[in-house]
Amino acid sequence: MADYALMRAEEKWGPEARERLGACLLLEEASRTTWDSACRTLPLIRERNFEAVGLVSDALHLRRAHYLFRRHFGKQPIILHPLPAPGVVRHYWQHRRYLWLARIIFRETGAWLKVLTRRTKTR
Repeated sequence: MADYALMRAEEKWGPEARERLGACLLLEEASRTTWDSACRTLPLIRERNFEAVGLVSDALHLRRAHYLFRRHFGKQPIILHPLPAPGVVRHYWQHRRYLWLARIIFRETGAWLKVLTRRTKTR
């Protein structure tokens, strides 16, 4: 996702914008789930004393990612700005890759069901 965002920045605003944006990115790429990403990102944010951060993800995934990050961050005094990166859904739609698009939508729907089910069980 970071590479895609940097590429789009360069297309819209030129190579210097890509360099400036790249210098500001804090990437967490070791996790395999969104929840794990939230868990691994919080210590990185705290050790740098950031007060506000942007959460960049595909627009389809961003709502769930934002929800999970906010839930994990709890009462931390960190402002979390969701920043949608248009891309995956539009790309698959424009290239008529409907099967892949359906797969992504089903996967995201299943992930939401998993999140909501776990939330219900813990209450």
